[in-house]
Amino acid sequence: QKILQHDPNNPLALANLAAIELEENKNADADKHIQAALAQQPNDPYNLTILGRVKFNEQDYDGALNALDRAAKMDPQNPQIQNFLGVALAQKGMRVQAETSFRKAVQINPDYGDAHKNLAIIYLSANPPMVELARWLSDVALAAGVPPNAALEQMLNAAGSQK
Repeated sequence: QKILQHDPNNPLALANLAAIELEENKNADADKHIQAALAQQPNDPYNLTILGRVKFNEQDYDGALNALDRAAKMDPQNPQIQNFLGVALAQKGMRVQAETSFRKAVQINPDYGDAHKNLAIIYLSANPPMVELARWLSDVALAAGVPPNAALEQMLNAAGSQK
């Protein structure tokens, strides 16, 4: 905010402020600030990623996919973009495409725990579920510092009891 006092159109400061506001669940403020950043740099992958996250939080999954797909095309080696794209694809029911995005995130950064966790969820939702692979991915995610996920643990326990 201090930077914006001196330079109210600084796109990086606007995008970073929007990212912070997302973490604080201030979606309207985040949307306002990311729109201002995009007005300055409409084709910046970081700005588009933040826009995608804002749209996702607003449950505008098509808008999220559009922004994240554009970001991924501009910065295809960014694991965070691939992971967020995978989450949006999964939300839209596009399981195969989501798996591809999560796998790409893991290929780019093998220590990216969130992508491992999300892959575990994808594999547990397969028919039939790939329980052992999902359990291993969950363990990798935990080892990478991702906090335990109650929903994932519940899915693993339920799938394990169906053996």
